Amino acid sequence: ECSSIRIDVAPNVRASPVAAPAQPQTPLVADDEFPLLGGIEHIRSYSGISDASTASVRTIPALPGMQIRCHGIDANGLMYDCSSKEALRGAKRGKGHFWIDIDADERDADELRAWLGDLNLPLFFLSVIAERSETWATQVVAFKKSALTVVRFLPKKESTDTETHLAALSLPNLLMTFTSAPRSEAGDLYATLHDYMHGEERLPSSTASGVLLALLRFHIDRTSRSMRKLRKHVLKVDEIMDRNVAHVSIDAIIDAKDQLLRLLACAEEQNECLVALERAESDTEGVNFTNLTGSLGVLIATTSATERMALRLEKQIADLRQRYEGHQQEKINRRLAVLTVISAVFLPLTLFSGIWGMNFSYMPELNNPCGYFLALFLMLFTASSMIFYFWRSGWFD
Repeated sequence: ECSSIRIDVAPNVRASPVAAPAQPQTPLVADDEFPLLGGIEHIRSYSGISDASTASVRTIPALPGMQIRCHGIDANGLMYDCSSKEALRGAKRGKGHFWIDIDADERDADELRAWLGDLNLPLFFLSVIAERSETWATQVVAFKKSALTVVRFLPKKESTDTETHLAALSLPNLLMTFTSAPRSEAGDLYATLHDYMHGEERLPSSTASGVLLALLRFHIDRTSRSMRKLRKHVLKVDEIMDRNVAHVSIDAIIDAKDQLLRLLACAEEQNECLVALERAESDTEGVNFTNLTGSLGVLIATTSATERMALRLEKQIADLRQRYEGHQQEKINRRLAVLTVISAVFLPLTLFSGIWGMNFSYMPELNNPCGYFLALFLMLFTASSMIFYFWRSGWFD
């Protein structure tokens, strides 16, 4: 399989401002009659930047650590692995639908921008991909012949605070995807995704737009499953608290809340992305959901249900924290009650010792042979009486 791709810019089309080092060029598609994004008459500017060209397809080596995976879709809606040459040629000529996934570790933005510039992709797409991963944000931008979709998804290690995004460039016959975070942080989900996408009846249609919805469904289902898993965990914590609040730590509640906030943010952004895609369809030829309205509606309903579940869990976790704090306050009050009882018991004893410790020359008790034992008995009787009174009054309940 070819591990790299190139789309040379024609002389009459403005190229990316950052030029890549010259590489040996071998044509993959000889005729320029079928430019990847359509003919020159289809060029439309976005802030002065063209989103189409009359480019011819050539090859360049991929950057170190970069993987380029290409897939085709047959008439039965099944995916098969292919070379980048086959994917680009088929997409350029409109013969079939293809998906190219680019997986790269984090690298210098200028180096990545130079490499992407040689692919002759829309410059707005390049400006997003070349940014640092922490600056990516969920958005949908519709061009005349293409559409850019950036959506947040859960990394493989869901407990991490790293935000991961998927950027998808949708063309009439081609879908090109790129992830924001390196494999070391986002987790290598490609093996799972590969098996998922190559399963039977995974694609709602044999088109690039169908592949996009299948990708979104994969990540949306992961978010929904994680939310249900968190709900099960919260219900278990609630059950334990019903039996004995002391068996639950505040760290468990805080961890559940942090995980909920991450899932809720992800679900909200996924829902916003789907709604924006639905509205952007009429303004671009890059996506076509004419026969996919049901699948798109199901995804929107799924993300909305996940959001509602998250809001209910947020209230439940807040209730758990309130119960825990109430239990802690009750423990403090009990300790203060014990201290109060001890202080009350020793108060008369302190009074007795203060009286008998005075230095008067005449104190009858001092000359009484049984005075010491009578004093001890009086102190013990007083303390026992007070303890009994507090016990009957419920201070030790």
